[in-house]
Amino acid sequence: MNVIFAPDWRNGVPYQRLLATALERHGAHVTFLEGYKRVFPLRRLLATQRCDLLHLHWPEAYYPRKRDVWDWFRRARFAFDLAGATRQCTLATTAHNLHAHNRSNESFAASNTRTAHTLAGVVFAHSHIAKQRLIREFSLAEEKVCVIPHGDLSVTLGPPVSQSDARTALSLGSEKIVLMFGAVQPYKGQEEVIAWWRRKQPNATLVIVGNPITPEYAAQLLALIGDAKNIVTRFSWLSDDQLRLWLCAADCTVFNYRQIFTSGAANLARSWGLPILLPARLDTVVLDEPSLFVHRFSEFDTDFESALSKALGVTSNFEAAAPWREVRSWDKVAQLTAAGYRLALR
Repeated sequence: MNVIFAPDWRNGVPYQRLLATALERHGAHVTFLEGYKRVFPLRRLLATQRCDLLHLHWPEAYYPRKRDVWDWFRRARFAFDLAGATRQCTLATTAHNLHAHNRSNESFAASNTRTAHTLAGVVFAHSHIAKQRLIREFSLAEEKVCVIPHGDLSVTLGPPVSQSDARTALSLGSEKIVLMFGAVQPYKGQEEVIAWWRRKQPNATLVIVGNPITPEYAAQLLALIGDAKNIVTRFSWLSDDQLRLWLCAADCTVFNYRQIFTSGAANLARSWGLPILLPARLDTVVLDEPSLFVHRFSEFDTDFESALSKALGVTSNFEAAAPWREVRSWDKVAQLTAAGYRLALR
């Protein structure tokens, strides 16, 4: 079974690389659709490549936003491009997101996602709640949507080090540290967390680490933080070694996505055995609950403070997360993915 992954975003996230490697052990030879061509990028890129199945992970890669006069055309052409590209092969999609981040108000954005899932022979979801949301949102047949767990991203980081060693390496003190990590973007809701931290002055330091989407957004957050002594930013790209140190140094982590379908970062924190704070509304982010390591809150003004206190009362424990990591091993994810491929090809 010859499979092409698209787009080739291996440099941004390890998900595709880890899944592709594991799929080789289950009868699927995976290559990647590299590059980009004008007008009809998918059709033109696939014209010289033969495959049994095209696995599309992030459709928005083929209608990129460049903030020029052609943005509307790129979105409008996508459905025709994808239909033409998949005339000679089967399509599979993974719903990493319900809709593309930060693009929900763009014309054709929602219909492009619908088109991809409608044309697909199989749609992969990362939880049963996500599956039901996809079925309702896009009117998909239930048997077409296969649930596969999000794979364990901790395998790329190596074993943890002690908290004291991590803090020494990062030049941190002994205070309680609440971590927000990953790409710094508006949909992640940093502003609300910063505002609460300034207002309530908890006995813990909020640390935001990662690469901001734009310099302007970084400046906006820094202006909100102002002279707050208990909020620290490290705005830069995180290597695997740096990310491992931050996960080891933290006492807990908080996710305040305004909207999210699947969170690789939350799954990673769960794999690391790091206590997690996140809103109750993010019901498609399933973290094997109830769990001592997962603390939901409804609102910042009602129960966030108590949830934070509970999370800080739990000690991070990598070994305790071993059962979680086992269920999400890439071999098990690949086995379920390959079964979905065979279903679609039949």
